[in-house]
Amino acid sequence: MDCLHEKTGVILINTGSPASPDPEDIRSYLIEFLSDRNIVRVPHAIWLPILHGIVARNRPKKTAPRYRQVWTPEGAPLLVESLKQRDELNERMSREGLPFVSEVGMRYGSPSIEDAAASLRRQGCTRLLGFPLFPQTATCTVGTCKERFLSVVAPSEAVGVLEGYADNPLYWGALARSIAERWEWRPGSKVLFSFHSVPLNDVEAGDTYLDEVRDSMGQVADLLGLSADDWAVAYHSRFEDSRSWATPHPSTILDTWADEGVDRIALVTPGFASDCLESLYDIASVAKGRFEQRCRARGGNPDVTYIPALNHRDDHIDLLLDEIKRALR
Repeated sequence: MDCLHEKTGVILINTGSPASPDPEDIRSYLIEFLSDRNIVRVPHAIWLPILHGIVARNRPKKTAPRYRQVWTPEGAPLLVESLKQRDELNERMSREGLPFVSEVGMRYGSPSIEDAAASLRRQGCTRLLGFPLFPQTATCTVGTCKERFLSVVAPSEAVGVLEGYADNPLYWGALARSIAERWEWRPGSKVLFSFHSVPLNDVEAGDTYLDEVRDSMGQVADLLGLSADDWAVAYHSRFEDSRSWATPHPSTILDTWADEGVDRIALVTPGFASDCLESLYDIASVAKGRFEQRCRARGGNPDVTYIPALNHRDDHIDLLLDEIKRALR
């Protein structure tokens, strides 16, 4: 459908963050997140008493210090960067005279997808496009965002949902530049691309996530001139152990590299459009610290560079706008 001449709203969808790093706000966010059947497949009759009685009571106290470590004066990094992406996109679309406007709607927490849709309707949008900001597609990311979008937006106003953009050369180029601007490969150096893990039964059911990760990171490595021995892919942040998850974990690869004498690495989280708890704490803090400690234990001199997510870089905005234009043609 050609929407280039209609006032069309684009809902930029991401996972979301608690309203604050306080345990009570984390608890509310966790309950909404972990009540999603796309995230936890245990029957609700069994799972919800565990969630409310154990997980939601104990986990917020454990994760609150982690959120406080990455929280910014403006708020949660994920939301701060998402709003900057929105503002940059809207400025660019206005400058180009396009009848599009974007708004942020989180799958969990606030602002919600419902909030974003209501805001865009008030701005005169008669058509709405869902844009989950996940380059590689998976049931637990793009799939659940699509499901929620289609439950909120009426069929008469829904243009559709943009599902993944890992095959866009603008994505490969933006990632390669973001790395090259901060880090230069030297003999013996390594790059670790770390992605959120997914349950293997989702892959067996048809998710193309692992293939998309492998293919897109191969393209980025080619642009950087890396050989097959210079880089690896890992999968972090498994939630629970009742299912088999994609591996290897970052610790497995980093320990091996450290033991082999590698001192100089770059850590990248290309599956996140914006920096968040997982990228800033799990990778830039925990994984980085583990590698440094392992290197020093054998007398090495670790040199670790964390490459920020694409966030609101100009070339990232170019990519997002390109995807929106193509979808709305």
